[in-house]
This record gives sequence, structure tokens and C-alpha cells, in this order.
Amino acid sequence: MLPLKSIGFLMMFFGLCSTSLFIPILGVANYMMVYQIAPEHTWWYKPIAHLGIRYSMTSAVCMMFGMVLCLPRLPRCKPMINVWDIAAVFLLSVVVLGDITGLPPSPISSQLTEKYVKMMVFVFCMTRLAVTKRNLTIVIWTLVLGSLYIGYDAWTAPRGAFAHGRLEFIGGPDFRHSSGLAAHMAAMLPIIGACFMTTKPWKFRAVAAAAGALTVNTVILCRTRSAFIGLGVGAVVALLLAPKRMRMKTYGAIIVAGICAYALTDAAFWERMATLSDRDALNADKSAMGRLDIWKAAGEIMTEYPMGVGIGNFAYTMQKTHPHIGRRAAHNTFVLCFTELGLQGLVFLLVIVTSSFYCAWKSIQIADRTHDPTWTRFMGYGFILSMVIGLSAQMFTERLYTEAFWWILALPTCLHRVAIRETEEKRFALIHGRFANIQSWQAAAPSIAPYPARGAFA
Repeated sequence: MLPLKSIGFLMMFFGLCSTSLFIPILGVANYMMVYQIAPEHTWWYKPIAHLGIRYSMTSAVCMMFGMVLCLPRLPRCKPMINVWDIAAVFLLSVVVLGDITGLPPSPISSQLTEKYVKMMVFVFCMTRLAVTKRNLTIVIWTLVLGSLYIGYDAWTAPRGAFAHGRLEFIGGPDFRHSSGLAAHMAAMLPIIGACFMTTKPWKFRAVAAAAGALTVNTVILCRTRSAFIGLGVGAVVALLLAPKRMRMKTYGAIIVAGICAYALTDAAFWERMATLSDRDALNADKSAMGRLDIWKAAGEIMTEYPMGVGIGNFAYTMQKTHPHIGRRAAHNTFVLCFTELGLQGLVFLLVIVTSSFYCAWKSIQIADRTHDPTWTRFMGYGFILSMVIGLSAQMFTERLYTEAFWWILALPTCLHRVAIRETEEKRFALIHGRFANIQSWQAAAPSIAPYPARGAFA
């Protein structure tokens, strides 16, 4: 008899695989849930391991088959190609051509290249499907439920999941270390908060609240200074950019969340965070000083190889050129990008990041012309904070080749397409139709407005 968790996972997986052939956005949700659950790292995976299913690949294939089968019914994507897409394609070409422009490939270069190509194929599919409010809401709530699962997994983690008092080995391959896990979960908090603020049904608000509490608890258990810095920067930006029409409610939610988060901390957490303001403790910290040595050495490598050393070659090049440092990670997403992908790679990455912020900000500006201004405004606000927290934390950890990092960067362009789509539909209905206002249009033209201003999730 299979464990209930194994049965539940298989039912979810095969159910979403089959329905994604007719509703492709569910294939996106299926892929994202498999990534966050990471069944191969769970105890309940052993009874079903003999099935030999590659869950991520299967869900992605079903999603793409669904896109082909439903091609005439896919939502219109406008603009079809934007600056974000162009920069992402150029960055992908830099990664693929890294073996030519950089040093001979390392043992992990081909694996990372293959992973990066797969990541970008999925991201391009997601940014073509999540262009309606309903579809984007499904993607956002998939992240919320995934955070809820990871948070519960961290809350119930055994002592063996901790190393030197820090939570490790939770979640998928991109979350196996505390720094990566904390950076991801910290970036999820604004998205969870945006869902909580824009959701009316109390059941969904309860889910968002539980996900937020468990996510905060996971960040605390990781005890990483990078995530703490990211949350600190995010808190300042959150207070400055709070939506005007709901500013007091937003401030109240941030204060309550901060008090609850403080209640979850312990003395060990604050002892580690205190090293950020203690110069002597910071100088004595091998981890912090090691980062400085790595970044100095990386600067020398950048000067010698401005075109980059090639994907997957950072640690091996560091070992050869600076043997006293050894084979070490970059501990900085932008340093890793510049060193491995060269100046051109860093430029394209910065264009992508800038475009993501622009799309989120532009969505907020035109929110009043969409079906649900509050939802659009808060999602743009949440995406900006998520990127601020994530990128701030990534100044001390590397997330360049992790899928969730690209999901967060892709969400604003999806929101922007949703906002543009709804703005044009509203303008068409009001100017060329017989409706004098948005309320009469929504009531009489369900084919143009397939969802009300406040649906099940928002």
C-alpha cells in the first residue's frame, strides 16, 4: 500500500498533466509545483521511484503539447516581443556560445547549459500563457502553495536537516542550502502579502496567512545574513512605495507581519545577525572574509577574461588562478554572471532586471484602466518588493542558474501584458460598443470580460 502522500502527489501530477493538454496554464502550475515539492528528495518518493517518471520533463512536455493543441484558443499576447524577451534571447545565446568565447568547458558546463536552456524555454512559455488575470492568478497562487509546502516541510524538519544550527536540505535542488532557500523564501513574502491583501474570501486569506507565517519561520531557521539584509532593504522600499489608496492598511499589515516575525526569532538568530554591525566579529567570520577574498580574485579574473570564462567555469578557474582560495562559489549573482558570461552577459542581465522593474511600475501606473485596479496595483507592488528583496540577498549568494530566480523576473512582464490586454479591451468596449461605463460592459459582455472584477482568488 502506497503512503497517502505518494498517492496524493500522483493524483495531483497526473491530473494536472491530463488537464494541461486542454488548459495549458495548468501545465505551468504542474511544473512549478513539482519544482517546489521536489519529490525525489522526500521519504514518500521511494515507494514510487520504480516508476521511473521524470516529473519535471513530463509536466513540461504536456504543457507544450497543450499549447500546440490549444493554439487557436491561446490568449493573445501583446506585445508579442518586448525588451525583456530580446535581452533574454541574447543572454541565452551568450550562455550557449560560452564554450567558444570562454575557456574549455568544465565537467558541469554541459549540465548547466542544458539546465539554462530548459529554464528559458519554460519561462518563454509561461510569459505567453500567463497574460490574463485568471492565468496569472493561477501562477501566483502556485507560488503561494509551494511556499506553504516548503514552509511546512521546514517546520517539521528533523534535527538531521540542520547543519551548524542552520536549516539545510529542504526543497528542490536549488534550495538544498540555507542561503538559496532563505533568498527564495524571503522573495516570496511580498507576493504572499499581495495575495492576502487582494483576496476577499477568508479561506484563501487564511491560506495566504499560513503560507506567510511558515515562510517567515523558514527564513529564520536558515539564519542567513543575506536574506536578513534583503528583507531590511525590502522593508524600507515597502514603506516608501506603499499604494496611496491603501497606504494605512499596507503599513498596518507590514507592522503586524514584522511583530509576528520578531516573535518567531530566538537568541541564536539575533546573535548571528549582530555580526553585521560588529566589525570585529565580521572580520573574524571566515565566511564573510572568504567572500571578500573571492570577489577580489573574481575582479582579477574579469580583467583577464572580459568575455567570460564560460558557464560552469568559475570555481575551476578560481582554483587554477588562485590556488590559495581553492574551488569556491562566487557568492554573488552579478559577480558570477560577469565572470562566467562576460561583460556582455552582465549587460543583458541588467537589461532584463531593469525591464522587469519597468514592467511592474508601468502596470501600477495604468492600473486604474484595468478590470481590477486594486489587484493590478498590489501585484505590481508585490513584484517590485520581491525583486528588491531577492536581488539584495543575491549580492551575497548566487541564484543565476536557479529557476525560481527567473520566474520572479518574468512575473512583471506577465502582469504588464495582463494590464495592456485589459486596458485595450476596456477601451474597445467603451469606445466602439454601446456601453457607457465599465460596470455595464462587464455585465453585458462576458465574452470580452471572462471574469468579474473580483474572482475566487482576487
